[in-house]
Amino acid sequence: MKKTERPDPRLAPLPQETTPELAGAFQTYVRVLGFVPNSVLIMQRKPKLVQALSQLAAAIWDPESEVPVAFKRMLAHVASRAHGCHY
Repeated sequence: MKKTERPDPRLAPLPQETTPELAGAFQTYVRVLGFVPNSVLIMQRKPKLVQALSQLAAAIWDPESEVPVAFKRMLAHVASRAHGCHY
Protein backbone atom coordinates (compact mmCIF):
# COMPACT_ATOMS: atom_id res chain seq x y z
CA MET A 1 0.00 0.00 0.00
CA LYS A 2 1.33 3.41 -0.91
CA LYS A 3 1.60 6.02 1.76
CA THR A 4 -0.33 9.08 0.64
CA GLU A 5 1.06 12.50 1.30
CA ARG A 6 -1.08 14.96 3.16
CA PRO A 7 -0.94 18.69 2.51
CA ASP A 8 0.83 20.82 5.07
CA PRO A 9 -1.87 21.86 7.59
CA ARG A 10 -0.12 25.15 8.41
CA LEU A 11 -1.34 28.44 7.06
CA ALA A 12 1.11 30.97 5.74
CA PRO A 13 1.19 34.43 7.33
CA LEU A 14 -0.46 37.07 5.17
CA PRO A 15 1.12 40.47 4.50
CA GLN A 16 -0.16 43.20 6.83
CA GLU A 17 -1.59 45.06 3.84
CA THR A 18 -4.05 42.21 3.25
CA THR A 19 -6.46 43.60 5.84
CA PRO A 20 -6.09 47.40 6.03
CA GLU A 21 -8.77 47.73 8.73
CA LEU A 22 -6.40 45.94 11.12
CA ALA A 23 -3.66 48.60 10.88
CA GLY A 24 -4.47 49.88 14.38
CA ALA A 25 -4.36 46.39 15.86
CA PHE A 26 -1.02 45.73 14.16
CA GLN A 27 0.37 48.96 15.61
CA THR A 28 -0.46 47.65 19.10
CA TYR A 29 1.89 44.72 18.50
CA VAL A 30 4.58 46.90 16.96
CA ARG A 31 4.41 49.24 19.97
CA VAL A 32 4.58 46.40 22.50
CA LEU A 33 6.78 43.82 20.76
CA GLY A 34 8.47 45.79 18.01
CA PHE A 35 6.92 43.55 15.32
CA VAL A 36 3.68 41.80 14.37
CA PRO A 37 3.90 38.07 15.25
CA ASN A 38 3.27 35.56 12.48
CA SER A 39 0.42 34.10 14.54
CA VAL A 40 -1.40 37.44 14.26
CA LEU A 41 -0.64 37.67 10.54
CA ILE A 42 -2.20 34.23 10.15
CA MET A 43 -5.22 35.13 12.32
CA GLN A 44 -6.04 38.15 10.16
CA ARG A 45 -8.12 35.74 8.11
CA LYS A 46 -10.60 36.36 10.96
CA PRO A 47 -10.30 40.13 11.58
CA LYS A 48 -12.54 40.14 14.68
CA LEU A 49 -10.16 37.66 16.31
CA VAL A 50 -7.16 39.94 15.71
CA GLN A 51 -9.06 42.96 17.03
CA ALA A 52 -10.08 41.12 20.20
CA LEU A 53 -6.57 39.80 20.78
CA SER A 54 -5.01 43.25 20.29
CA GLN A 55 -7.48 44.72 22.81
CA LEU A 56 -6.50 42.00 25.27
CA ALA A 57 -2.80 42.72 24.67
CA ALA A 58 -3.37 46.46 25.14
CA ALA A 59 -5.16 45.80 28.45
CA ILE A 60 -2.40 43.50 29.70
CA TRP A 61 0.41 45.90 28.75
CA ASP A 62 -1.42 49.05 29.88
CA PRO A 63 1.25 51.35 31.35
CA GLU A 64 -1.23 52.49 34.03
CA SER A 65 -1.51 48.95 35.39
CA GLU A 66 -0.60 48.27 39.02
CA VAL A 67 1.65 45.39 37.95
CA PRO A 68 5.09 46.61 36.79
CA VAL A 69 5.82 46.13 33.09
CA ALA A 70 9.19 44.53 33.95
CA PHE A 71 7.41 41.82 35.94
CA LYS A 72 4.95 41.22 33.09
CA ARG A 73 7.83 40.88 30.65
CA MET A 74 9.56 38.39 32.93
CA LEU A 75 6.37 36.32 33.22
CA ALA A 76 5.87 36.43 29.46
CA HIS A 77 9.47 35.34 28.89
CA VAL A 78 9.24 32.42 31.33
CA ALA A 79 5.89 31.27 29.92
CA SER A 80 7.21 31.50 26.35
CA ARG A 81 10.38 29.58 27.14
CA ALA A 82 8.40 26.91 28.99
CA HIS A 83 6.35 26.35 25.84
CA GLY A 84 9.26 26.54 23.41
CA CYS A 85 8.10 29.85 21.94
CA HIS A 86 10.80 32.20 20.62
CA TYR A 87 8.77 35.40 21.08
